[in-house]
Amino acid sequence: MKKIPALLSILTVATIGLAGCGSSQANQSASSSSSKNQSKLSEDEGVIKTARNLNEDGHYQDSNKALNGIAITDLSKKGFGSLKAEYFQIQKSNDAFLLKQGKKQNQAAANNGSSNLSTNDSFSNYSKFVGDYSFYNYDSKRPQSDLVIDSDGTVVQENNDGSSYHGVATISATNQSGILSYDVTSGTNNTKSINANVKIDVTWSNGENETYYGYTSYDNYPVLTDGKSYKGDLVNEVWVQ
Repeated sequence: MKKIPALLSILTVATIGLAGCGSSQANQSASSSSSKNQSKLSEDEGVIKTARNLNEDGHYQDSNKALNGIAITDLSKKGFGSLKAEYFQIQKSNDAFLLKQGKKQNQAAANNGSSNLSTNDSFSNYSKFVGDYSFYNYDSKRPQSDLVIDSDGTVVQENNDGSSYHGVATISATNQSGILSYDVTSGTNNTKSINANVKIDVTWSNGENETYYGYTSYDNYPVLTDGKSYKGDLVNEVWVQ
């Protein structure tokens, strides 16, 4: 019988031992990751339950605030499909009721002769900025798709995943300069500084606020930009009518 050299035998055993150790560590890592996902899923299911109960009780704004406790990135994880569907279903229901309530309040304020901007009469002098916008810097990894501003200030942002955000906007004149945007007539991501003609302040149904600066492009189309940088040399949000 041929003998295996002692050194080779030791190395073989050590290699097998290390391979087994590596496999064990990989299994432990996978198990740990799965456990974390399950824990996060249970946590988010609790948030959904709270949001659902608030919606059913008519507390729509509080329901949306509860939904903010879930990170959107969680909804793309494996096993979160049902949770994602219910998340957007509750949000859509909340937004529909909030917009309905808002329009009733705006109409009542208008009938009382109120000049409060919440009546959204501000858009009557800026009808050019009312309409449908497309997200200029389209990216399949980003949610934004279309933005619709109605004459009464209602704002709807449609997203690539079928969800939508709802809010109410007011518009006012401004002459602010040095606002970051794209040269939208070039069809590129070349940035430029613009002089804004209007400022549009949006209050979303979840309580968040956002500001867009509006101006007219060289080819005479309305453009909105939030003026914020994105990934260093890009612009965060630019919308073209």
